[in-house]
Amino acid sequence: MRVFALPPPEIGDVRSVGSTVQAGDKPVTLSLRVARTSVLAAFSAVAVGLVSLVPIGMLVWLLRQLGFGAPFTEALAAALALVAAAVGAWFAAPIAWDVNGPVASCTYVGTDGLARYTWGDPLPRTVLRFEDARALVKRVRTRKKGEMDRVEFDLRWMGRRGVGVGFRIHGHYDGERPSAGVRPEHQAYLFAVAAERAWNEWLLRKAREEVASRGAIEIGRDARDVSRRARIGLGFIELFDGERVERWSAIEVDQIQVKGGTVVIRRIDPMRGKRSIERRYPGSAPGAMDNESFFPLVLREIAGLPVEQREPGLGEVRAAG
Repeated sequence: MRVFALPPPEIGDVRSVGSTVQAGDKPVTLSLRVARTSVLAAFSAVAVGLVSLVPIGMLVWLLRQLGFGAPFTEALAAALALVAAAVGAWFAAPIAWDVNGPVASCTYVGTDGLARYTWGDPLPRTVLRFEDARALVKRVRTRKKGEMDRVEFDLRWMGRRGVGVGFRIHGHYDGERPSAGVRPEHQAYLFAVAAERAWNEWLLRKAREEVASRGAIEIGRDARDVSRRARIGLGFIELFDGERVERWSAIEVDQIQVKGGTVVIRRIDPMRGKRSIERRYPGSAPGAMDNESFFPLVLREIAGLPVEQREPGLGEVRAAG
């Protein structure tokens, strides 16, 4: 793996490094890739347009035999030629884009932020300080692709000063989950896993500081309904759902399950049978909660609750305890 840029100091101590460039590779810049793709797409459009003139000419001749005048047939011929050229460019552009890429990137995950460099002169870069992010919005979904599954992921860190995206990592992988040392096209997934973990660790540090100073932190369980939230402190959790508020201490909970912002609390009464008491607190649908993977983490690490995460986050293992 070839690293072609140094990490920026504002992201803190480096935890993970990635690059799509291998030793001996000659990467292309984004501008050169766009230029080559444009040239090949334009060439394909011209070629398809010229080839289409033969059937279009035959159609025009037939229409004139049927009595259609020159203005109509000439306009129709021009329109059909333009459509043929556009179709040629449409099909050629993605092929040309793949042939001339991908654009090389170099990524860093630090204790305080993320950085991505793109090959070029000068080196374009995108940097996110976790201090400048409001929340992580994550989407992960699985689709069937032939005999294997395709996992698509999209992580967006939203900025504090608006609704815009401060940093984004997205991509996909097919088949088994990638691991370190695999193909360059898997670097986006490995970057996403490391970035999410670093973000959660940073949030956990801030949460511990807030609990030490204020006694608890609040987390929204549904980005669309602010009344659904949780207040978490050392050894307890308070769950808000509109005007309904219920408090549970760690000693009262035998099992807690989290799926998105929905919380299910179980207390096992040996005299009445296993799972004799269960309370459910609805939240957002999976993928609709800000900082979704951080929620079970803070329940376990601060409240001391026996969390069972029903749907692991990106790159996370199923946790219980």
